[in-house]
Amino acid sequence: MVVASLVVPLIAGIPNREIHAATPDEAIIHAGQQDLATNLLVGSVASSEGDNAIAAQAFGNAARLAPTYHLFSERAFYYSILAGRPEAATLARSQTPGVMSALVLGNAAALAGKWDEALASYQSAPADQIMTLLRPLLRAWALQGAGRTDEALAALDTARQDRTLGGYYTLHAALVAQLSGQKMRADALFRQAGGMTGGDLFTALVMARWLVTQGHGADAQALVNQRIAGMPVLEAARANIMAMIQRPVVTHATQGLAQAYGLIALLIDQQLYTHDGPDDDHQPPDMAMEIGTLRGTEQMMLRMALVLDPADSEARLLLSSMLHLRKQDRQAREALDGAPADDPLLPVYRTEQADLDVVMGHREQAAQELRDLLRQAPDDRMLWSSLGDALLDQQKWAEALDAYQHAVSLTPHQLEGDDWRLLFGQAIAQERQNHWPQARALLLHALQLSPNEAELLNYLGYSMVEHGGDPVQAETYLRRALALAPSDNQIRDSVGWVLMRLAHVTEGLPLLEQSAEQMPQDPAINYHLGVAYWMAGRRLEAVNEWQNAIQFQPDPMDRRKITAALAYAKAWQANAGRPGVALPADLRPALPPASSPSQANGTHH
Repeated sequence: MVVASLVVPLIAGIPNREIHAATPDEAIIHAGQQDLATNLLVGSVASSEGDNAIAAQAFGNAARLAPTYHLFSERAFYYSILAGRPEAATLARSQTPGVMSALVLGNAAALAGKWDEALASYQSAPADQIMTLLRPLLRAWALQGAGRTDEALAALDTARQDRTLGGYYTLHAALVAQLSGQKMRADALFRQAGGMTGGDLFTALVMARWLVTQGHGADAQALVNQRIAGMPVLEAARANIMAMIQRPVVTHATQGLAQAYGLIALLIDQQLYTHDGPDDDHQPPDMAMEIGTLRGTEQMMLRMALVLDPADSEARLLLSSMLHLRKQDRQAREALDGAPADDPLLPVYRTEQADLDVVMGHREQAAQELRDLLRQAPDDRMLWSSLGDALLDQQKWAEALDAYQHAVSLTPHQLEGDDWRLLFGQAIAQERQNHWPQARALLLHALQLSPNEAELLNYLGYSMVEHGGDPVQAETYLRRALALAPSDNQIRDSVGWVLMRLAHVTEGLPLLEQSAEQMPQDPAINYHLGVAYWMAGRRLEAVNEWQNAIQFQPDPMDRRKITAALAYAKAWQANAGRPGVALPADLRPALPPASSPSQANGTHH
């Protein structure tokens, strides 16, 4: 479900502008000169790095040092929401009336059981397109909390007619009726919602629970299994999720409020999916600001959901995933730490944390966490796959291969779709052990399952060249990869490298220079650029690149190549261009040069 109208700012105040957008006057500067400047610097740096808790604290300090300059308090407020910090409610009282302050105050009142106050706050929020979607749910659950069930259901009547989201409003109406003990009314609403709602986890659990109460336990389990199949990471908690449908999913109105915010976050996430991509950093300024606003809004919605209901598993997973996609891996891991000790999805969180540890380079910790989980769930193929990833990152090729093979053996169906990753992991482990024929077969099988994976095409094309395969076919794979991910420097390097191997120096050299400019401390890229310079007759520049490469901790295979190239260059210089030693394989073309790149590359240009 994509709601195009969601691409609008929630409020103008979501922090998109830099701190220098307004400058404090002289009196403010004198009010706490060094401390104020320090806190503003800390807040600006922390916010740019996604460390919202530090940003909130720093801007809060700045607001206390300069209480007449409202921008500091506003920043502290918004970053407190983004970080999920409790002081957001206190700061909301001093903000200019607006959507976000009204929502935060309403949530605080709801948690305190002051339902009439919560209702008034939600009602006071200025109208915009997101509040049009959100307000009926907030009103309904606040009224339910106050014991005014009939009014709560009436608050959802109009929204239930919505062609796109009517099923969700009907589902919430059913929960409101169920919570008040109106079983017949709830059953009728559940029946209406059954054919209208989407495939999120909350909806699946609610509908499965209702099916259990109707005596349709097998249908309930099938519904949950279908949801787990669509989100394989849930496999680690399958038994716990099945147990969840044996008890009511919503037992308090604050949980309903949390799900209202979660729904908006899901809608925004789906809208962002249409914008996200490898070239996201190169969006036009207006589009970039729009996307930034939506991301900030989504994060605020998820934080509010978790403030109201810390056991909201779906919100926690979505928040962590969103932070990971924004390359805020430490914060993504921390988001999974705040779950209650009895959260049924704790095994999922631990698996996700282990995956994040791999990304952050905490290799041993990740592998140990996954082994601990496998002792509890030895038949979980996703855990075996994650362990393979962790071991691959540690360059434990044989152990990684074994883990991936375990995952494949536990796959209950013929490999399909996303299973290409299991084959890809095996292929890397095989290739790194110099088992190229096996690796090539696995890569080609993976390509059959998912023919448009840039990472897969890149590895296949690059490895073909490294192992003496057809460089023209390799170039075909790599150009496809670059077309799919044009801003990926690793792929650009691979294409440039293959062009050099085909003796297309004029075309390949600029690509390698671009890659080295973007990733100046990558030893493989520096080595490739050095080879390109050597083949172009630029000997001193070649040696300089190889000397750089050897300093950047290359892996053993690359180190041998770099050392051989430097030795050859030294002999070449000492003997006036007649080195008397064998020319390293990489310094000569893989094939005689074609008459032109365009002829060699067919229709690629």
